[in-house]
This record gives sequence, C-alpha cells and structure tokens, in this order.
Amino acid sequence: MLKHTTTSFFLLVFLSLRTRTTLGYSKVLYKDSSDFSCNFSISTLKLVIHNGFIEEKVINCLRTYNTAETLVDINSRLKAIPEYINILDRLTHLELPHNEITAVSFNASEHICKNLKHLVLDHNDIKLLRPGNLDCLESLETISLANNNLQVIENGTFNVKLKALGHINLVNNNLTSVDTSLISKLLLSKNTNTRVNASFDRITGITNSVNITIEHFSNLTQIYIVLTHNNMTTFGIEHYFKIFNITHPFPQLLNLWNSGFDTRFNPFICDCALFPLAFALKKFHDMDPDNPVFSTTCGSPKRFEGMLVRKVPADQFNCSVTQDCPESCTCTKTVAIGLISVDCSDQYHADDLPTTCPVADNLNINIKSHDVTRISFREYLRNVTVFDVANCFIADIDPSFVDMLEGTKNKSIYLQDNYLKTIPKTFQNVNFSEGQVLTIDGNQFSCDCHTLWMKQWLLSNKNHIYHQDKILCETGPGQGKPMVEVPDSDFVCQTSLPFLDILLISAGSLLVFIILVLYCFRKRKHRRLRYDIFIPHSCEDDDIIEVVANYLKHHDPPYKVCIGERNFEPGKTISENILVAIESSHTTLLVISNNFLRSAWCNMEFREAHMRFLRDRNINMVLIILEDLDASLVYKELKLYLETHVYIKYSDKHFWAKLLQSLPIMIPNDPTRDETSPLISE
Repeated sequence: MLKHTTTSFFLLVFLSLRTRTTLGYSKVLYKDSSDFSCNFSISTLKLVIHNGFIEEKVINCLRTYNTAETLVDINSRLKAIPEYINILDRLTHLELPHNEITAVSFNASEHICKNLKHLVLDHNDIKLLRPGNLDCLESLETISLANNNLQVIENGTFNVKLKALGHINLVNNNLTSVDTSLISKLLLSKNTNTRVNASFDRITGITNSVNITIEHFSNLTQIYIVLTHNNMTTFGIEHYFKIFNITHPFPQLLNLWNSGFDTRFNPFICDCALFPLAFALKKFHDMDPDNPVFSTTCGSPKRFEGMLVRKVPADQFNCSVTQDCPESCTCTKTVAIGLISVDCSDQYHADDLPTTCPVADNLNINIKSHDVTRISFREYLRNVTVFDVANCFIADIDPSFVDMLEGTKNKSIYLQDNYLKTIPKTFQNVNFSEGQVLTIDGNQFSCDCHTLWMKQWLLSNKNHIYHQDKILCETGPGQGKPMVEVPDSDFVCQTSLPFLDILLISAGSLLVFIILVLYCFRKRKHRRLRYDIFIPHSCEDDDIIEVVANYLKHHDPPYKVCIGERNFEPGKTISENILVAIESSHTTLLVISNNFLRSAWCNMEFREAHMRFLRDRNINMVLIILEDLDASLVYKELKLYLETHVYIKYSDKHFWAKLLQSLPIMIPNDPTRDETSPLISE
C-alpha cells in the first residue's frame, strides 16, 4: 500500500513538473474543426480567442484559463462587450478588435471595473460615445478606438472619473471636432500626462465644453494632442485665446512648455485669417524648435502648398473683402500691414470713382477702365496709399481732389496716359510730404496762359512729380516739347476777334437766351400741373413712403405730393386715377421694392410713367430702390431702365441730397400749379 501511494505521488509530481515546463515556454492550445481557437500563455497570462462565434465554447475557454489577465477576442462577431468577461476576475487588459461592436457599455463586475487598465476596441463599428459609457473604469490608463466609424463623442464622456487615463487613440474615424473633455483630468491636477491621437479624422477645430483655461496648465503639464491629416483650414487665435482665457500670451503660453499640438498635414489656408498664427509661430519658434506645431504647413493657395506657415512672408497673407467693395471690382485685404487693395478691371463701367470702398487704414486703388472720364473727391481717398488711374479716359478732375494729398506720407498718385488738358489750379497749393509721388505724363496738356503756373509748379516739385521730361505740350507754340522746357513767353492765349465782334456776338447770344427763356416759360405755362410729385408705391412700404413724403412736404419751399390712393378721386377706377395722377404731376417718384414688383397695379404705374417719360422728356421720372431686388421679379422694361439710367438707393448715406438733386427746383407760389386738378387735395 505504501509503495503504491509513493509511486502515485511521484507520478503526479512528474506530470505537474512536465505541465509547468510546457506552460512556461509555450502555449497550451484548445482548437477544434470550426476554426475556433483558444490560446493561453502562462508566461504573459494572455488568452487569445479567434472566431468565438459559439458563446458556449468561449465560456468554457475562459473558465479553463480564468487566471488570464489579458483577453484578446478577435473575429468573434461581437455586437457589444460581452458579459462573460466577468469570468476573468484578474482581467487588466481587454482587446476586442475586428468585431462588430456598435456601442460601448459595460455590464462588468465591480472587480473588473476597478482593475481594467487597457481597453482596445479597434476595427469595430462604433459611431457614438456617450457620458456614462466608461465611468466605472476608474483605473483605465489607455483606450484605443482606432478605425471605427466614430462621429460624435458627447461632452462628458471622458470626465474626471477617468482620473488614470493617459492615452486615447482615435485614429482614422469620422470626428469633426475634438473637445477639451478628452483631457478633463487636467482639472484635477496640473501634474497631468495625457496623449490624444486623433489623426486621420475630419477635424476642423477644438471645442472647450469643460472650460479648461491656460491657468490649468503648468510646466509640469504634459498634454500632447496629435491632429495630423485632418480638415483644419484655419486657426482663429483670437477665438482660442478667448475660450482658453489667454489675456497675456507671452508669459501665459510658457505654461505649455512641455505640451504640444501636432497639426501638420492639414489643408491650412494661408490667408489673412491665419496670419496671427503664423506671426506667433515665427515669434516662438526658437524657444521650442522641436515642437511639431512649428512644422505646420500651408495647404493653399497653390504657391504656398507645403511651405511652413511661419516662413510665408507677412505681406502674402491675403483674403477677399466683400463689404463695401465696388461692383465689378475685387477687394483684397493684407492684414499684416492693414491694407486693402481695390482692383477695378475693364468690367468697371462707371464714369467716376466708386462711391464706396472698404474701410481700411491704407487703401490701394487701381482702376483701368475707358469709361472713367472724371474724378470726384471721395472721403475714402484720404486713406489711399496708392491711387492708380493711369490709362483711363479722364478729362476732368474735381478741384477738391487735392485734399487727399494733404498731411500724408508715402502716397503715390498715378494719373498718366489720360486725356487731361489741364489740372485744377488747387494743385499748386499742395505741399508735398515725404515719399509722395505724382505722375501726370502722357496727357494732352494745353500750354497757354492758363497753364503757365503748371510749369513753375513742376519745377518746384521735381522730387515728387516724376517723368517731367514726358509731360508734353499738346497745343501752343511749344507743341511736342516738355512743358518745363517751353519759354514763359510761349504760354499765351490768342484773342482772334476784335472787340466789336465780341460785343455783337455777346448781344446776339443774350437775345437768343432771352427768347429761349420766354419760350420755356410759355411752354411751362401751358403745362399747368396740380402736383409736384406723384409717388407710386406698394402699400406694404407705407412706413418708408411716409418718411419720404414728410421730408418733401416740409422742404423749404414745400413740394406738393400725391400719394397713391390718398389723393385718388372716388368713383373713378384705380387705373383712371393712376393715369390722372401721372399726368397731373411734374415728377413721378417710383419707390421700387420686391413688394412693388409683385403688385400688378404698381407694375401698371411704372409702365404708364415710363411711357409718359418717353413721350415727353420734359417730364421727370425718378426711381428709388429700397432693397436688393429679386432678379426673377424684374420685368424687361424696368431692367432696361435700370441699365441705362441713374437711380437712387435708399441705403445710400447721401440719399436725401441725391433725391433733392433729382427733383425740380421749387419756386414759392409757383404759378404752374393747377389748383383745379380732378384729384382730391390733401
């Protein structure tokens, strides 16, 4: 009996040693013909399951190797994190890649929640993470969700309960933004070390739902966020300074000394919006040259593609400006020098300068159009640095134009190659400042007694008025010569008619003038009209009409105004009253809006007024445009009129002045008013 017992004991010891030897250096394999496999390594306590489609087999495997600390379950068509992981009460690493998991939720034991440190859910179909999904994992150090279809991580998912979390892998998903809640444990301690990799997503920016500020960082903080290969096109420093409460950038940004943001390989648009970032990168580069944020490159425009943002020249950060940019012009802002360039090509068809321009400390205006024949003063010209209207058809300059030259430096005015015969004498009063340049060569100047002052003026300003050898006399004894080389005695004005002839011509001209005045007065007497102004309009615009009408009625002297149905005669049709109103008024003032265009009666009023205007050019028709018109509502006759006549925009800051300029001058007690008009008097 003793012998048998001893033999049995040694046999058990031998088998035990043999088993331990095998487990110490190789894997125990549990496999069947269905491709299900269960591999366990005693050295790493790692259990790997493949093709665990049959839950019963997986559970048997887990029970057999319930000492496993790492579980890898691959290609098992899992739809969720399975409850059978509770069998492994020593579990610290859980990897479930290449499954079909769509949601992250744990029905795990308290023991597993407390001990799990690493969670890998790569290559699944997770679209959404919600608060509470991960809350029980208080010891979780790393989580990997790479290669899912993750689109939204709701704020609060990565909250302060995950106080051990140090690495988050979100590579190759469909995220469009990342939130500071990913690093919320920074709210617990400045001595925080966290890495977030969200490369190869669709991220355009960062949000701050947990209100982390720059004060939460210190030189002990190590936050590293990788955002490479995303869709970031701009980075509004002012926006991010505001949300992170950065008020004194230089000292506060030192708190990020051991942190970093890798934004390389994004399609950043190197325009004026990105200039503050470029300026900051250039300024701080020497302090931390190895930080990948300093390697951020441009994605566009094409000429800067692949260039380091911090190396793009400051004056190349440009963008388009639309507000107040003149029609048919292109306005470009260069933010580094506070400059807006206004470029008007051959599509610009006005005969004068634009009435509006974008607001800027410095303006460069370049107009090349054969339709521009004169230059009037505009207030925005005071801010012009370069004013180039060379090669236009300019023949006239407003004397007040020279105001733009006073008290400014480094201003260049290019007026060469136009059709000027002279320039306003106000130019001789200009005291050119340092760096001011004026070019007027290539014009058709008359060299006579009226332009002798120009010669002296040119000679006195050689350092400012360029190409004086090309400022030639078009007419006069000095024809073809530079004006500065023509003797003073050649600047003469010829009087070809004797005094008696001049007197006779003057008397004849006066007689003709008197005859014309009498004729016009007689003709006007035959046009005895009851009203000065008839205002057709849509009743939906009554508020604005009331403002316009009151202004005209209280003008000194006042205008007599007919406002639609208020003055219509009862008993007559609307169409009859419209015709009488038009025929009884000196001016038809049409107030055009989209409401007007939708009204059949308003359309009739326009057509009748237009027909009367075409029949009798002495009759005045004025259009006020209240708003941007819907092109689909504008009928043919109105469109033609707008393309060929000047109209007034209600939004124009000079609206009232332009309105009065377009109306007939009022004479007190005007005898041409017909007090017997069939329309009802107010």
